[in-house]
Amino acid sequence: MTDRMDLLSTRSYTTRDGETKNAFTKIGVAFATKNGGWSLTFEALPLPSLNDKGQIETRVLMMPPRQDSDSPPARQPARQAQTAAFNDDPDSIPF
Repeated sequence: MTDRMDLLSTRSYTTRDGETKNAFTKIGVAFATKNGGWSLTFEALPLPSLNDKGQIETRVLMMPPRQDSDSPPARQPARQAQTAAFNDDPDSIPF
């Protein structure tokens, strides 16, 4: 067993062809603890939904991390906003 797992939220959707599929969104990570449990760190919280019985439930899946070859390319870090000194002259707006 792995020391780290990804936490995933799922949602069902219907394609244009009428086929029902599931989409997965990574919402956090889980790390194995020394006593055999798991420590969960959420980056987002899943939304509750109705199950097949009409009851409200919230589910989170723990799955092994995707391999690098399966992962989409890493996003480039967001460019930091450039700040300019405040000036009362409206013609000096830096954009």
